[in-house]
Amino acid sequence: MLMLGLLVLAGQTAMAQHGHLNVGAVGTAQGDALTFANGAIFAESSGYVRAMPLATTGARVGYYSGSITLTALPATVANGGPAASAPALGSFIEYGIVSVTGPVGGQFAFWDEGATTPTLSYTVGYSSVAPTLIPLSDVSIGAGTAGADPFGHLHGRNFTVTIPGEYSVGFQAFDTSVNGTGGGPIHSASPVLTVKFSAVPEPGVVALFALGVPLALWGAVRARR
Repeated sequence: MLMLGLLVLAGQTAMAQHGHLNVGAVGTAQGDALTFANGAIFAESSGYVRAMPLATTGARVGYYSGSITLTALPATVANGGPAASAPALGSFIEYGIVSVTGPVGGQFAFWDEGATTPTLSYTVGYSSVAPTLIPLSDVSIGAGTAGADPFGHLHGRNFTVTIPGEYSVGFQAFDTSVNGTGGGPIHSASPVLTVKFSAVPEPGVVALFALGVPLALWGAVRARR
C-alpha cells in the first residue's frame, strides 16, 4: 500500500510539473476581471510545489530551473476553443510577477524563449503593483486587434532561482488591449495567484544511501513473496 501511494503521488507530481496555468476571465463584458482559470491547482494553498532541479547543461547551467507554461485561453474554434472562460475577443493578455519571497539573497527570474541570460530578475523581497509585463496572447495570430482571439500558448520559457530554498511568487494577469470602452482594456486585472517553487540541491551520498536502503528492503520483501 505504501508503494502504491508513492507511485500515485509521483504520478500526480509529474502531471502538475508539466501543467499549463491558464488565464481566462469571469465574463466577456467591459470590466469583467481576468482570472487564473485553473489557478486552484497551482495555488500555494493547494499544496502544489514546482520543483526546480539544478541545471547542469545549457544556458541555465548553475541555476535551479523549472517551468510552468502560462497560456491565454482560446476564444475561437480556429485556436481550439472556444474555452468556457476565455477572455473577450479583442483583449490582449499579459502577466506580471508582483511579489517574490524566499531565502535571503535569492533571485527569481523569468527566461523568455531562446534567452541565454535571465530576461527579468526579481530579488527576494520584491513587490510591485506595476510590474513589467510578459505577453501571453500571441501577436502572430493577430491577438490584440479588435475582434481577434486573445489566445496564446507560447513554449520555451522558463523560471530559475539562484540559491536553494522555497520561493513564493505572486502572479497577476492584465489586459493591455485598447479595444475596450474609451480606448482602454476590456478586462480588469486578475486577483494575485501565489505559487510555490522549491529549489533543492542534488542529493549527496548519504541522502542517496538513505533512499536506497528502503528501496532495497522493499525489493527483498517482494522477492520473498
